[in-house]
Amino acid sequence: MLSLHGLTTAEAAKLAGVATTTVKRWADQGLLPFERTPGGHRRFERAAVERVLREQRSGDGGDPLIASWLDHLLRSQRYVLDGQLLAARGRLGAWYRVADELGLVLEELGKQWESGGVTIAQEHAASECLARSLTRVSDTMPLASVGPTCLLACAPGDEHTLGLCLTELCLREAGRRTLWVGRKTPLGEILRLVDDGHLAMVAVSASAASTNTRMLGQFARELGAACAKARVDLVVGGAGSWPDDLAHATRLWSFAAYHEFLRVRENR
Repeated sequence: MLSLHGLTTAEAAKLAGVATTTVKRWADQGLLPFERTPGGHRRFERAAVERVLREQRSGDGGDPLIASWLDHLLRSQRYVLDGQLLAARGRLGAWYRVADELGLVLEELGKQWESGGVTIAQEHAASECLARSLTRVSDTMPLASVGPTCLLACAPGDEHTLGLCLTELCLREAGRRTLWVGRKTPLGEILRLVDDGHLAMVAVSASAASTNTRMLGQFARELGAACAKARVDLVVGGAGSWPDDLAHATRLWSFAAYHEFLRVRENR
């Protein structure tokens, strides 16, 4: 059994030299064991963090799968990328698994941009190419005429919609309808849609560019209160700096966790 006096998420991230979001993703994917304190916070054993770090580093030198994804993204060959997405779905068996794999690819793309390996123009072109491919693939999937509807929105001020594109794929595969409002939708408009009574869930994505914890917390608390009143689930995700103390929202760190969340909601 792990000691509840182990490393906090921030301490584990510092030890590994990664972001706290990476540590949380490792935990959600079952790569890094942890226990929770009575207050609900995660605690990690130092040895476990060091083991996972060694495993991650052992693949840094040339993971052919990640390299293949990056090659297709940077070439921006639209229909070739469509084929790669469909092949990944066949290989992994579910879109939520593809989404988590793409999360690793995008993390590597970000590292290459930070180190100067790719230009900002290349990074933007690759992201746009992937977003368009995901939309095309999603549009080929049957859309239920009736059933639970999930509203998809970006956090305030966030311009990145890739997380929502991946979320929509997972929702469609789970038989959920989607209502895309994307970026720059005022909170008042989202609250109005929640009050209309036609939604079962609201999913909000905040990318790593969303670093204002106070603003994200205020947004999530106001939206969460409205969702709780309307009996609508509120899920927040992405690498943004969401606060931990969200009373009426569920913070998820991986698409595997999102898939499980949907499964539990469907069976309750």
